[in-house]
Amino acid sequence: MQNPKTRTKSIKTGFSLIEILISLLVISGALTTMFAGFDTSSKLAMHAEFETEAAFIAERELEIVKAELLCGKILPRPAGMRNRFRLKPGWKATIIMAAADKTGTIRILSSVRKGDRLFQLESFLFLPEPGGKG
Repeated sequence: MQNPKTRTKSIKTGFSLIEILISLLVISGALTTMFAGFDTSSKLAMHAEFETEAAFIAERELEIVKAELLCGKILPRPAGMRNRFRLKPGWKATIIMAAADKTGTIRILSSVRKGDRLFQLESFLFLPEPGGKG
């Protein structure tokens, strides 16, 4: 027969099945959370990349339209225009210009689209009438 002290000592030195299962549960929860964080961060990085490039394209188109309005190359009237530059495949850019209001302010909206994503940038240009007070 075994000594009771030795028997108790041998039981306390090892891990039980329940302890191992609990530690595996904690580790799997931590790993799941970590990989979910990686997925979220990659989606946010892709969204930020789209917005950065779309903002660049929209601003470029707005500045060209403003320059053409200021030098008289195009007239300030309601119109929709396509982009002036070649874009990457899948990207589309359009410009919408509103008629000048009473003060001579023209509203210009640039829209950049890639797939189901849309970025819009709005700008205003004050263009006084020639010979008018302004």
